[in-house]
Amino acid sequence: MPASRLATILVAGLTLGCQQSATTPPPTTTGGVAVIDLDAVAAQLGRDQQMLASINQQQAALQQQLTEAARAYKQQIAERRQAAAAQQAPQGVTLAAFEQSAQAQLDQAKQQAEQNLAAHQADLIRQFRDQIRPAVRRVARARGLSVVVTKNDSVLYDFTDAVDITDAVVAELQSAGE
Repeated sequence: MPASRLATILVAGLTLGCQQSATTPPPTTTGGVAVIDLDAVAAQLGRDQQMLASINQQQAALQQQLTEAARAYKQQIAERRQAAAAQQAPQGVTLAAFEQSAQAQLDQAKQQAEQNLAAHQADLIRQFRDQIRPAVRRVARARGLSVVVTKNDSVLYDFTDAVDITDAVVAELQSAGE
């Protein structure tokens, strides 16, 4: 009888032990990776349209400056042509050199305008990322995730919806009035 009693106690202990482990919650995830789609966040908050409007405004201003510079160069070339024609001296070489120099300066101004526009766009994106970073951190930490990567098909092959914090970040930003 003591052997059967021992077997009963062991079976009861194992049964209770198995039930106990089934009811304990799984440990919270720490150190995991969260995924966020910054384009979707910007679109849902309307920031993408704000950034696009700012870029278009900057582009229009730069285009106007380039148009004015081109007009000024053309006027200078026309004036030099008139002066060369009035002198009746062979000024073709210096006029051609001036036209070439003016075109080079205009091309350089176009390149600078493109660089300025790209810098403006990069600055807007950096500002947006900086603005949402605190909300991203709060949402990730609340889920026990310590690393956040942006959704990018060339970097991420696959991920589960459980680590996608995009909608939660949008909700937090909207509730904060941002």
